[in-house]
Amino acid sequence: MKTDQDQGAAVPVHWLQKSLAVAALTVAAPVVVWGFFLEIGVPFAVTGLVVAIPLLFLLTPQRFGNASLVVAFALLGWGVVGALVEMFLFWPSALLLMFAAFADPRRRPVTAKVIAGLGTLLTAAALAGCGAFAWHFYIGPALAEPHTYRAEVDAGWFRAGLGDAQDRLKPFGATQVRGSESDKGAYLQVRFPEGLSASEREGLKKEIAHLPGVREVELCPVLECG
Repeated sequence: MKTDQDQGAAVPVHWLQKSLAVAALTVAAPVVVWGFFLEIGVPFAVTGLVVAIPLLFLLTPQRFGNASLVVAFALLGWGVVGALVEMFLFWPSALLLMFAAFADPRRRPVTAKVIAGLGTLLTAAALAGCGAFAWHFYIGPALAEPHTYRAEVDAGWFRAGLGDAQDRLKPFGATQVRGSESDKGAYLQVRFPEGLSASEREGLKKEIAHLPGVREVELCPVLECG
């Protein structure tokens, strides 16, 4: 007579395997969020949903293991095909799902312990990497005090006005005067040191506003102007 464990379908997936599958989804979540920052969120969101597929088979260990392996290898291949749009960022989730497929201590006691350790390290490293990336490129700059004024100017203004602006603004504390022009408009960006006092900053802002062809002088967030 077959036991419940031999029958497979009657025995739920072990909690360690569940944990690794949840870890795979957790690691994928910040990657999906970042995809929306890149304005290509749909393929990232769809890929994130694919990572969750093995969790649909928590009552059938055999199907859970097969689904974990299929999704893992699909993610590895998708990371190669979609390398140009950063799909390889889902590889940690792929490895965690691969671990989940073999992490049943009821069948592989030693292997499961090793996999549990590797899975914990991989999850911690992936989340720490996401946190460091988010802090360096998004959270830190968003919290930082702006030290650049940005002003809208007329198209083609830089060809004649940039040199004069540099000469006029440096005595007021400007450390860098540059321009940018795109289909969204033309802008003059004037950077000043963090140690510039409030009154000196106001004086610099007024001097920028007095330049010919300059309008709407405002502080520019660090995320946009550095």
